[in-house]
Amino acid sequence: MNRTLMIIFVDAQHAADIEHLLEDCEVPGYSEIPTVLGKGATGRKLGTRAFPGSSTVYLVAVDDTCREPLAERLRALRDERGPSEGLKVFALDTEEVL
Repeated sequence: MNRTLMIIFVDAQHAADIEHLLEDCEVPGYSEIPTVLGKGATGRKLGTRAFPGSSTVYLVAVDDTCREPLAERLRALRDERGPSEGLKVFALDTEEVL
């Protein structure tokens, strides 16, 4: 079965908003990677005094019927919050092998 893997990066302070959105979109399941450290367009998030904060990453495998509605809701959230909130989404076409 082919699916799209959506990789959602969000500021850890707003992780609950993504979880609510996933529930509202009736996404059947996802994986969450909390406390992701690194550097991106909005700066460094290293969990230190010099570079406070962290991100949370969600891995969501969805079929074609769910992909665009979920992407639209994520776009609306980004537009509401602005680009400085650190919400990024990437999509990869995948094939389930097991």
